[in-house]
Amino acid sequence: MTESPFRAKSDSAPFNGATRLPAKHDEELSHPTAEALPLEQTEATQTPAPAPVHHSAPAEATQTPAPAPVHHSAPAEATRETTGLRSDYPDFLEQFADWDAPDEHKAGALEAGAPVTPQLLRPRPLEPTSGPRRWVHAMTGGLINLGPSAAQLREQERMARIQRPLRGAHVTTYLCLKGGITKTTTCIGTALTAAQYRPEAVVAGDFNPDAGDLAERVTGREGLAGVNQLAQHVDSVTSIGDLSRYLYSEGRLTVLPGEPDPKLGESLTSAQFNAVIEILSSYYSSIHVDAGTGITHPIMPGILARTDTLVVPAAYSITGAKRAYETLAWLRSNGFGRLASSAIVALTERDLVSREVDKNAVLAMFEGIPVVKVPADRHLADGAQVHLEQMQPRTREAFAEIAALIADRYPA
Repeated sequence: MTESPFRAKSDSAPFNGATRLPAKHDEELSHPTAEALPLEQTEATQTPAPAPVHHSAPAEATQTPAPAPVHHSAPAEATRETTGLRSDYPDFLEQFADWDAPDEHKAGALEAGAPVTPQLLRPRPLEPTSGPRRWVHAMTGGLINLGPSAAQLREQERMARIQRPLRGAHVTTYLCLKGGITKTTTCIGTALTAAQYRPEAVVAGDFNPDAGDLAERVTGREGLAGVNQLAQHVDSVTSIGDLSRYLYSEGRLTVLPGEPDPKLGESLTSAQFNAVIEILSSYYSSIHVDAGTGITHPIMPGILARTDTLVVPAAYSITGAKRAYETLAWLRSNGFGRLASSAIVALTERDLVSREVDKNAVLAMFEGIPVVKVPADRHLADGAQVHLEQMQPRTREAFAEIAALIADRYPA
């Protein structure tokens, strides 16, 4: 009679495929349960056992203790408890336990929000975007990567500053006691830069009572008006759709035109300015205000009270430098020291500067205040519509630095 292949053999070599079954399972197979035995063997095993002989010594001799299992049961039971494996699973399946159920350390890390997935992709080095480094990278198909230049790293750091999160509304005012020193140009250039790189909408308002031209230089359209009409009907504005009737856009920048009639512009009060700023701040976070030169005008107390950051335009000239310095001195002596201490000076260069003007002495006048040098740019000299892409790279960089300094003053 051929021996059944399912009968247990000696302890020498039961294998399951290429995996050696543990010793305790060998023992289980060598002593099968009633379910695994044939019927006649089952009946034989179920016959009542004879009464035990009252000789303890032979019984102890016949009942030789089973050999201890090779694998310790305590770690196996602990592993089964932590992994949730069924008790009748073979021990060798425990090597796949991590595939089904995470252990306590991984579960705790997941609950704490800590990453448990290893980094599968190697970080790619930064690639150069301009200059000879980019040329070498392109000519070698990326095999030679010299990395970004110092200028590229500075630009990336500046862009990160410009994009700093802003909670609530922030009002930036451009103010100087003297006109004609690129106050409106500085406001437009900075607002265009902020609108290009910031995630939220940016608005620039012309609150110059002397017929300002901010909207015309942004949109290229003449005769636009909006601030006085908005001030008169501010109570009827209940949505962005209502507000848009008084606004105009160019690209991502929105502008609120001033009053082209100087007589009407003079009638705007501080209370009306506050009402306009209040409704603008309901829909715009970054607000840029082009103020006039009349520091004693009735609207000026309202403008200064609502200003968070002040930008003072200046120039490399005796008059341009002195008026900017006097603006800061007036603020300190009239209860607006907080604006003077956090002000930003935009120092615009001129095509023709007298050799008699000491530029170092001009810079010394604003010691302790951040000064951004805006180079002379032919695109800005004629007073026409302003386009960022038509400016010189150094000019765009200067306006970006002003926008970054403004964002540095956002509340934490």
